[in-house]
Amino acid sequence: MNIFKALSQGDGSINETNVTSFFSFICNESNEFSASFLILFLEEINKKLDKDLIEIQGNSYRQKVECFKSRYTFSAQPEYRLQFGREIQDLDILFTISDKKGEADLYYLLIENKIKKSSYIKDQCKLQYDLFKKIEDFQEETPVISVLISPDDEKFQGMINSVKTENDLSVWFKWETDKENSIVEIFKSLIQLENSGEISPIDNNAKYILKSFIDYISNELSATNRKGSYNKSIAGAEVVDQCEFKRNGKIYFLKRYDNKMIRIFDSENNLQNEPVKPILREIIQNYSLAVSLERSPGKPKNTQILGRDVIIEMKNDHNNGS
Repeated sequence: MNIFKALSQGDGSINETNVTSFFSFICNESNEFSASFLILFLEEINKKLDKDLIEIQGNSYRQKVECFKSRYTFSAQPEYRLQFGREIQDLDILFTISDKKGEADLYYLLIENKIKKSSYIKDQCKLQYDLFKKIEDFQEETPVISVLISPDDEKFQGMINSVKTENDLSVWFKWETDKENSIVEIFKSLIQLENSGEISPIDNNAKYILKSFIDYISNELSATNRKGSYNKSIAGAEVVDQCEFKRNGKIYFLKRYDNKMIRIFDSENNLQNEPVKPILREIIQNYSLAVSLERSPGKPKNTQILGRDVIIEMKNDHNNGS
């Protein structure tokens, strides 16, 4: 059983705070595999910045891990509030790398996590960076790296472009993408290194959780830009049929699951928390569908049957060119 899918049974999704908390947990020094993951993550940051900003020494990954752990201490603080006077910004994760001997802070990573396209805020990373420089924790000589993690959608290019006007040390990761190395690919590399014996063994329970997270993120976020074609499972049920419809000028998707459940999603695959049956009646009226509201005289159809019939008729009308 995938624990992340189990936790998402309520509405079919784990929210941004949940994902942020788990990512922060992975990055904390208390985990036996965190340094191994961080080396892969930080090496990708160096590649994206095209500079060896964060020094990682060693010929093999095992040597890199040993050197990293001997030289650095690190911590991830989720939901970190930045405040200066009346200015407030909530940062998803403040990640700090410090010198193990001198205890001085060497690098700050301001990590902003997005899992939905609708959560796009153009200047959010820029405002976080500007405010971080004002707070007491900021040290002028310490590099600050702005990190945006988001779905693979060009919409988020605006966020990274905005912060780059203030901070050259800004990088953009996608949760899952086939265009460049993603967060999911970094996790896969971590497991491959463990399987080949290049890093210390990862506890079986921890490895299972990592694989579950990879599976969940791949299914949930790799297809967020495919809109209605993505068949999101809910409580273990899978989509067996669907149709597109317009309501109030916006595109929605009516989906039927293998357990007969009917659900409605918007164009960004967000589950709509509205009663379904009134919307089904609205679709029938707006599209002049030949769908009866009753199974037999005086016996109204339930939501499952009515939804099935609406999807069938909508698809028939579309195929007939109407």
